[in-house]
Amino acid sequence: MLNITIFGSVLSRNKLVQFLSILFFFGSSAFVRGELPMISPEEAGYDSKKLAAISEGFDALYEDGLIPNYVIAVAKKGKIFYSAYRGESRVGSGNQVDLNTIYPMASMTKPLVSAAIFRLVEEGKLNLNSELREFLPQFGDMFVAPGGSLQQLEEANRQVTILHLLTHTSGLTYGEYVTGSGDVAKLYDELVIIDRCKSADENMEILSQIPLIAQPGAEWNYSVGLDVLGAVIEVVTGMTMGEYLKEIILDPLGMTNSAFTLPEDQLANNWAQIYGLPTPNNPAIGQIDGSGIDWKIAEIDGNEKIERETFSLCPYGMADTDPRYKFDSGGGGISTSSMDYLIFMSMIAGGGELNGVRVIQPDSVNTMFTEQVEVTYPAQFGNNIFGAGFGINLDVDDPSKIDFYRWGGAFNTGFWIDPEDGSVGVVATSHWPGRYNRSNAIEQMLDEARITD
Repeated sequence: MLNITIFGSVLSRNKLVQFLSILFFFGSSAFVRGELPMISPEEAGYDSKKLAAISEGFDALYEDGLIPNYVIAVAKKGKIFYSAYRGESRVGSGNQVDLNTIYPMASMTKPLVSAAIFRLVEEGKLNLNSELREFLPQFGDMFVAPGGSLQQLEEANRQVTILHLLTHTSGLTYGEYVTGSGDVAKLYDELVIIDRCKSADENMEILSQIPLIAQPGAEWNYSVGLDVLGAVIEVVTGMTMGEYLKEIILDPLGMTNSAFTLPEDQLANNWAQIYGLPTPNNPAIGQIDGSGIDWKIAEIDGNEKIERETFSLCPYGMADTDPRYKFDSGGGGISTSSMDYLIFMSMIAGGGELNGVRVIQPDSVNTMFTEQVEVTYPAQFGNNIFGAGFGINLDVDDPSKIDFYRWGGAFNTGFWIDPEDGSVGVVATSHWPGRYNRSNAIEQMLDEARITD
């Protein structure tokens, strides 16, 4: 069943659709409970009829059995003006997804950690030019394997800084299962970098012994740099990163469905299970009684090989009482609901403040939204660039203008912030690998649905 919500009611898809909002939203008791109020698309300046087509791409994927569920939501000035959701948190469970369903957000954790770093900068506890070795001395003498090849090693010609880590120019990388390549990426996979079953100290000690793939500041390489910043936060604050995020972001903003580990009841009833591609040893689910869909996705739970190769041996969302869990992954470990993530983005779009709660200063947000280093980006970036925590999509017709800010996660999650009117949007499903992310396409559809004078 497809659900499109308007003014708190569940309506059929061909009826009025709805979106959400951001920027400076003041004085609503609903927000304290971690919810945003709802308005009509027209109140937000959008055409309801044009918005009605937004969910069609995900409907086709869902009906073909390629994704288990989806949630789409958009807001402006702290008010939701469109949302659509369909499917179950676990296929066959009967638990329908909605704006409060908790999804593993993977790399959408990174902007939260970036905001936390800027909070520490504002408090004078570090600065963007602080060297990593000040907090983690084991990174003081790094070697570089250019291009990730171990055939030739050279000494790092400068120290890794906080800014390098924020902008993915530190020389760190990812394993092959994400974006890395070469000998160094293979080492990342073999050594399970980053492993939530290891402590911050254990993870950092292993990582510091692996060569960088480029000189610090020289290249843009998507990396575990935000995981390293999570370890820095632990050193600076004396708290786990999850505790620090809870103190400065999650609790003040009422983001009650956000955590690195979840209680057993949330895992069982409100967490979107991750599904993957079928393999000979892990076949597709197929038909489920009553669904009318031939599911072409496979369960990942219990498949140790997949968990080790892609998620480490500590599963995402694992119970907060699980003794194996030791490290909050700043690069990709948080689970949160679409509602909670909209609240976070609304704060960012509001210059660091929402509902009278200030998390960071406007100057910090401006820095996050501005390219900080001039480097060559990977070909898949197109003509787009990167700030200090956010991707920056440039206007296709005029690259001197910014179209929107965005990022995504490996489990088909994505978000965007449109500077033209401060609207924010989030898309979530739960499938590995991330091959059905339509957030950019939806953002374009929103642009076309905006009512102009």
